[in-house]
Amino acid sequence: MTDGQPPTVLKLAEGLRDDEIHLWTIPHDHTAGRAPLRQLLGRYLGYAAEQVVLTDSAHGRPELAGPHREALRFNWSHSGGRALVAIARHVQPGIDLEHRQRRGARDVLALAQRFFAPQEVQTLCALPAADRAPAFLRLWTLKEALLKAEGRGLAYGLHRVVVELGEAAPVLREFGDESLASWQLQELSLEPGWVSAIAWHGPPMQLRWRGESG
Repeated sequence: MTDGQPPTVLKLAEGLRDDEIHLWTIPHDHTAGRAPLRQLLGRYLGYAAEQVVLTDSAHGRPELAGPHREALRFNWSHSGGRALVAIARHVQPGIDLEHRQRRGARDVLALAQRFFAPQEVQTLCALPAADRAPAFLRLWTLKEALLKAEGRGLAYGLHRVVVELGEAAPVLREFGDESLASWQLQELSLEPGWVSAIAWHGPPMQLRWRGESG
């Protein structure tokens, strides 16, 4: 216990091992901004949400500022009233979340031709029409997770990140000038209606779901 905080406050950070990434679900209301994220990070750091200072990287990724800058590495994504947060100690996670209904009605082939690599467009074209929107969302989340982990925005070019939807797991085929062997990429299992992925640069890590915060 420190500074009058209840003893449960510090247990979150104490339980985060060097070889783990913690995953949390957070209810997300756009009017609250980053307050729920600050609240969760505060539970790791042992501080009130108001004491957690965030800054933005060059491409808008939130990061801790001030004396806690190097304490944790994290990323979050929100869609349809829900958010996912990934928290680690020594690797920078990138996470992306999409609600299927958000893009299901769009012309996914037109979007793919605009943003994706030619081989990914070919993959989508070869699928039955009913399977294209789900496959498009899977590719989108995988690509965004990689870009967020690397610290780049969409302006980098989604076509420069080439992912194959393998039978057992996604396979990273191209990522600009990056060494592919040093990247980890996984899809996350959520209930029907949601698609999510996580990526990080570094050794394999244990993904540990911690439930819902807030």
